[in-house]
Amino acid sequence: MFYNRSICFGIILLLTATSLQASNGWHGPEPFRLERLDGRQFDYNIESFLQRLSFTEQPIQTASPLWQQNGWYGSGGSSRGKEFYVHSLMQQKLSFDAPVFAGFRHKRSEDLDGRYDRTLFGVGYQAEQQWELGVWGDVSGAKEEMDLQFEAHRAYDDGSYATAAVVLADVFYNSKTYSDNRYEQTPVTLYLAGAKMLGQQQLAGFVNLNLTTRYADEQAQQLFTDKQYSAGVNWQRDLLHGARVLVQAQGLYGRRSASALLTAPQQADWLLVRRFQQLNAEWQQAPAADSLSFGLQANRLTEQDSRASLVRTAAEYRREAFAYVRTERPISENWLWRPTLYTGYANVSSELRQHSDEPLKDKGWLAKVSPNVVWQLSELTGAYLTINPTVKLHNLQFGGGNVQVFVPF
Repeated sequence: MFYNRSICFGIILLLTATSLQASNGWHGPEPFRLERLDGRQFDYNIESFLQRLSFTEQPIQTASPLWQQNGWYGSGGSSRGKEFYVHSLMQQKLSFDAPVFAGFRHKRSEDLDGRYDRTLFGVGYQAEQQWELGVWGDVSGAKEEMDLQFEAHRAYDDGSYATAAVVLADVFYNSKTYSDNRYEQTPVTLYLAGAKMLGQQQLAGFVNLNLTTRYADEQAQQLFTDKQYSAGVNWQRDLLHGARVLVQAQGLYGRRSASALLTAPQQADWLLVRRFQQLNAEWQQAPAADSLSFGLQANRLTEQDSRASLVRTAAEYRREAFAYVRTERPISENWLWRPTLYTGYANVSSELRQHSDEPLKDKGWLAKVSPNVVWQLSELTGAYLTINPTVKLHNLQFGGGNVQVFVPF
């Protein structure tokens, strides 16, 4: 009886661990926000991306459509002595006797531009979980900060789906701001995503386009120009005896500049060009009392910033690769031990750091162990809590604590 319940517990965790957290680009648009122009609120060091990998329960996303899910996923922990990493996503949608819905989403996360929050309220048409047309608003007390997001979704019986969205960021800014600042070209985001089932395989992808935005800052007498494009592809295949292989790749290109208001935009006083690529691969053993998983992650980040480096010279440079192995072992009826070992090599440099006394250039081997303990809060819903203290093996120091929670509604 204990062994059967442990197997069920492992299956539930595998099926639910990748649902609501899969959000950054994979299950929703990432629109322009005005705070981008201020730059990141934190600095990266040699351990930054390893820390975030170890705080992510599943780096490879499943292609399940977020718009059909209700619940809360949250992950938070200390990434450095004075910094806290948070990724949280909550959604609740209500259906009625008529084919309409009302919904709420909240997201707190970070990207290469810094930390951010989005709070969306939505209404729309819903036809038996197959078709959905909706409009969502990022509502703020400051009317100039409100976004409008239009969505269309289509789900198929075999698990395939397609989704599209258009986001009008700061849609009322020019008519509602108290300042003389204005958008010369308003921010628009186009988003497409989908997944196709091909027998034992699943192919998914997304495209997120932040079209060219021009923002005139009268106080600074600067005209800011911004555009950013990102895309990702995900392939998963079921193997014999319940094993599974997953491969995921994503990339991002961004270009941002500033020039004096009275000069041509081509004559930039400041130019930032960002290129980011990430590749993940994982092999998962079938859920069992003593299952094993192996994974790889490779990251490339290049940021050319004319304020901190010469033309064609990277102000932020990262080349790194990590491998990890994870096993799951039952402790008791509702507790699971999931130790994970990470190791890899990083070569990084940064001329952009403002709040760090660490080396601007650094490279070397890194290793970290995470003796995760998982507590099943509800066998019926699959809700769980993960306690994740970590230890850095390359310098034998505490690597930060992390807590993850998943609660389906």
